[in-house]
Amino acid sequence: MLSDVPLPAPAEAERRVLERLGADSQTVRLACQLRPTHDLSVWPLVPPAASTAFLQRRQHDVMPQERFAAFMFVDMRDSTKLAAAQLPFDSLFVVSRFLSAVCSAVVEAGGVPNQFLGDAVLAIFGLSGEPSAACRQALSAVPLVAASIDELNDALAQQLQTRIRFGIGLHCGRAVMGQIGFREHVAFTAIGDPLNVASRLEQLTKELACEAIVSEQVFQHAGVLPAGLPQLSARLRGRDEPVTVRVLSKAARMPRA
Repeated sequence: MLSDVPLPAPAEAERRVLERLGADSQTVRLACQLRPTHDLSVWPLVPPAASTAFLQRRQHDVMPQERFAAFMFVDMRDSTKLAAAQLPFDSLFVVSRFLSAVCSAVVEAGGVPNQFLGDAVLAIFGLSGEPSAACRQALSAVPLVAASIDELNDALAQQLQTRIRFGIGLHCGRAVMGQIGFREHVAFTAIGDPLNVASRLEQLTKELACEAIVSEQVFQHAGVLPAGLPQLSARLRGRDEPVTVRVLSKAARMPRA
């Protein structure tokens, strides 16, 4: 990847390769083909110590890019207390069932489970599609998650003394998406302010004793009226400006997307 300097136009052979890769010839060029006429700085797209597995993987993955998506964090409440009352294997079993319940709802709504953070899940909506569709999918996932966890609670009623509770934070916006990690230990994920906001909203559900908090921005992009949902101007850690959100005491009460 090149710095912003004047460069000769790619020759026919290089142009064909760049088109096949879907690369922008203004920022990405082939070192074996480019004949620069000025000093320039470069950013290698392949690390010096890259393995064969890394190279094969990069042939199939898209380049890192910024795009719009909706981001949902779902967290299991009181998992530490639950673990204290269970054998280690049983605790892991319950958390695994919780994550499976959340992910099945996310997939049903059209989203993609992206990261597992202990007993929490990050899901992304809109990896392919328009912002409006991404936000509608995310909104429809909220009651599906609630229903899926209700079914899980019924199934584990004899094993657990209390029902599993959860919190959902949902926000949308543009974020950078691509591969991140070390050598073979990499994964596709997203980085950016919308994820931070979604995470903070999920944490805020603990303070407000509710099941879900959704930013007003998600409703606006989805074209859905949040009728009957209390509005709140939330001040979140790390942000100067408040975020307008809607609070759902019960996630199942989400207006139809």
